[in-house]
Amino acid sequence: QSVVCPVLIGRDAPLTTAYHTLERARAGHGSTLLVSGEAGIGKSRMVRAMAERAGALGFVSLEGACFEADSAHPYGPLLDMVRVVSATASPALAAHYFAPAASELVTLFPELRALFPEAPSRPALDPDEERRRLFHAFVESAYALARVQPLLLVVEDVHWSDDATLDLVLHLARRIATHPVALVLTFRSDEVGPRLASLLADFDRARCASEVALRPLEAPQVSEMLQAIFGEQVALAGPFVDRLHALTEGNPFFVEELLKALLHAGDLVSADGTWRARALEAVRVPRTASEAVGRRLAGLSDAARRVASVAAVAGRRFDFDLLRTLTGHEEAALLALVKELVEAQLVVEESADRFAFRHALTRETMRTQLLARERVALHRAIAAALEAQDATGSHEVEGALAYHTFEAGEWESARRYALRAAEHALTIRAPREALQQFQRAVTATTNAGQRPDGALLLARGGAHETLGAFGPASEDFSAALAMARASGDLRGQWQALHALGLLWAARDYERAGEFRRAALDVARHIGHAPLIARSLNRVGNWHVNREHPHAGIPFHDEALSIFEGGEDRNGVAETVDLLAMAHHIAGSQEIATQLYERSVEHFSALEQRRGLANALAVLAVCGPSYHASAGPVATSTHEHLILAEERAVRLAGDIEWRAGEAFSRYLVADCVGWRGKLARALRLARESLAIAEEIEHREWQCGARRVLGAIALDLFATSEAVDQLQRSHAIARKLSSATWTRWTGAPLAIALARAGDVEHATRVLDEIDALVPTSGTKEGSPDAGPPTLGLRYLALARGETALAAGDAARALAAIAELGEEGVPRVALLRARALLALNRGAEATGSLGAARQGAEQQGARHLLWRIDALQGAIHLGQRQRLEARRAFDAARAAAESLVAGLDEPGLLAGFGAGLDAWAPPPPAPTKARAAKSAFGGLTRRERDTAALIAQGKSNRAIARQLGIGERTVEGYVAAAFTKLGFSSRAQIAVWATDHGLAASPPKSGPSRT
Repeated sequence: QSVVCPVLIGRDAPLTTAYHTLERARAGHGSTLLVSGEAGIGKSRMVRAMAERAGALGFVSLEGACFEADSAHPYGPLLDMVRVVSATASPALAAHYFAPAASELVTLFPELRALFPEAPSRPALDPDEERRRLFHAFVESAYALARVQPLLLVVEDVHWSDDATLDLVLHLARRIATHPVALVLTFRSDEVGPRLASLLADFDRARCASEVALRPLEAPQVSEMLQAIFGEQVALAGPFVDRLHALTEGNPFFVEELLKALLHAGDLVSADGTWRARALEAVRVPRTASEAVGRRLAGLSDAARRVASVAAVAGRRFDFDLLRTLTGHEEAALLALVKELVEAQLVVEESADRFAFRHALTRETMRTQLLARERVALHRAIAAALEAQDATGSHEVEGALAYHTFEAGEWESARRYALRAAEHALTIRAPREALQQFQRAVTATTNAGQRPDGALLLARGGAHETLGAFGPASEDFSAALAMARASGDLRGQWQALHALGLLWAARDYERAGEFRRAALDVARHIGHAPLIARSLNRVGNWHVNREHPHAGIPFHDEALSIFEGGEDRNGVAETVDLLAMAHHIAGSQEIATQLYERSVEHFSALEQRRGLANALAVLAVCGPSYHASAGPVATSTHEHLILAEERAVRLAGDIEWRAGEAFSRYLVADCVGWRGKLARALRLARESLAIAEEIEHREWQCGARRVLGAIALDLFATSEAVDQLQRSHAIARKLSSATWTRWTGAPLAIALARAGDVEHATRVLDEIDALVPTSGTKEGSPDAGPPTLGLRYLALARGETALAAGDAARALAAIAELGEEGVPRVALLRARALLALNRGAEATGSLGAARQGAEQQGARHLLWRIDALQGAIHLGQRQRLEARRAFDAARAAAESLVAGLDEPGLLAGFGAGLDAWAPPPPAPTKARAAKSAFGGLTRRERDTAALIAQGKSNRAIARQLGIGERTVEGYVAAAFTKLGFSSRAQIAVWATDHGLAASPPKSGPSRT
């Protein structure tokens, strides 16, 4: 597996500048481009991309390079360029190009005598004169090459260049401004010596060069690199990417080198076509990085190297006072040694008291060069120094102490400090740091010869769950449960069962229900009211998610009563939120909205950002959305503000709640997609799906694919819609979730019906009825009460399927109980069925209800369909003009909906689908085209305008055209109206501008 990234990532702006330089040079405006950045940042790849573009533009490219070992040999890059030409062109042509410089080149490089056998020998001149002649001759050769083709000259790594080459480069840069020559120089920005600094200053003074400074990649761009290298089948999670980015600091070359090291070590493998990696806790530093650090260390004094080693063990960042304590140096002496490290480009100053290694791999290289025993002793000394310096035990120092005591093998201290640091990380909502400390505490406990207790395993499992690591979380919770059962710890059993019930909701609702009911039994056995209430909530929520919200609501009501009686604010907030979800799934969006707004207030007051993010996301879809579209939506919600700010998405990201990020993204996508903001909706839904797949969260994969399928269906991309919805429905069935089975099966049936596969659509609906039977509406049954959201979805799907099968009467029967008021989807479907039964007047009434609801909800994808259906009704009533106007309005609205949507795959069938709903206007006849081109004037009105332009009166016009004078007056009046004019002079000017006056009509009788 090659780990070389096949594309340039994150270099759009620098490439734009580079390509602009080439375009200007091709136009005869030569200039110099400086490409700078640290080693490995991608300067050479940038030059390669530029050379490829230059080749496409017809340039000839000559490249030379400077090398560290050859800095004492002058004009090395010049020799490279001559060799390139001699190797790629015929000897005669190469000799012709470099003829002006032949004598100078042979003098400098005797090995070129074979290329220039006729070059005359000349006596040695004064060195300055020699240099001037060479410079002049080389520039003349460049001009000779550029006269044939535009010329790209590249000199790489000029930080290693000899002084003579730098002088030549400056001479050339000053003389190419009026020639088709582009000169590109690359250099390491952290290795600029005095001579190169002088050259750069000369460029600035002469204003003959521009610079692009390449920066390290951000973490998302590193993720893009991984996608480009390994393809779509890559399952390298966020923590891996973050650690890889931290180690390499976004340096593309180091990213590739580290990936290569991981491959060789077997820490990065492909299984079943998917790339996966072990955690990047300890890595072997790539040889290239070790060599680079070794070169810098070689020039240091022994004392400076010892200080650097101590600092490397202390951490990426280190305090001056701590370093002084550890090394025993006086302040002045230590300052001189640290300054030596700064000058060697190993360390940077962050403040007066703190320094940092320039690169994470620099520190890692130096640390690994120490013997293990040396490292342990240093970690122990650092821990002792930190404890002595910080008697108060600040949170920052506790984290450092956890690390150093762990590395020193002081297990009891490491466990104690790690637990403190983990608690603080949870307090500041940093679950990734908390997990790292919990893992350290578990390992320290084991190494001390003890067994981690259940509380520690539950805490670590909770951190795993927050970060979306299902497997490790399940293992920790299950181990804690086994320990609690073995010891008879009922509270520990409840905690583990409760955690497992929450965790398994993302995988298997039936399994989750088993854990939740068991937790309720344990809570009742303990007799602790708050535990009972929390379990009641989870069992109630289990009923809700099995599409039995009316059965779940009493559990939540009982829990709320317990929490309110005990004045438990957290419990009240959680219960109100769950009650809101129950009413939402039951289809009562107004009640759900009121409850969610209460939960938002509670969570905000309690500063519970996780609960707040969840409540805000679902509050939005209680309003206009695909999700709530099968029933009446809430009208009092502030979802438009929530959506504009994407508050739920931001909150989930702030607390690194990966599952919450996926959840909030797809719900916001659902809402904005319904409002016609398709590009934003697609982006959010795809981001949600990527996160959900990364953390293997099946439920949110299901939700994201359902949104993507709904949008595809609106764009007539039926095959894409069927694919997304089939995948979503398959996941729902694996979840054993009645709710999701209905929520995904219904839109899948609609997609299949619209694709023409009515039989398959019917089979899907029948399978749903078999998997999730409706218990009826008798009192006491789980489905008692009004139809739930899922049942409403199914009714709509049955109506759509029946209509696609040509059975409009059955379609009407399927949606008879849904009620069209405030539900534009139902009203539109009813109007289509009524129109199919030739009941146009009734269809018009339903269409009015659909329009009112769609306008209130901002459902642009429904509005154009409503216009199109209105056109069909007019057409059935032989009102052709009204039909055309309605079809034209529909087409304009539909085209506006997709304007700017850069999705060729999704839009491939949109035009044909639009034509089927709203036929395009017929191609105009020649007469109609002429009429349209002249402001709507008929042939006789145009003739009249032409004669007015000749200054003729109405009587003269009537006589010439052979018509009555009153008829002419009518033509003139019509022209005034159609053109918006008020005088004959205006008509005359208009006729002249449109070329009518140049060819007046011939005399004769009136023509039709």
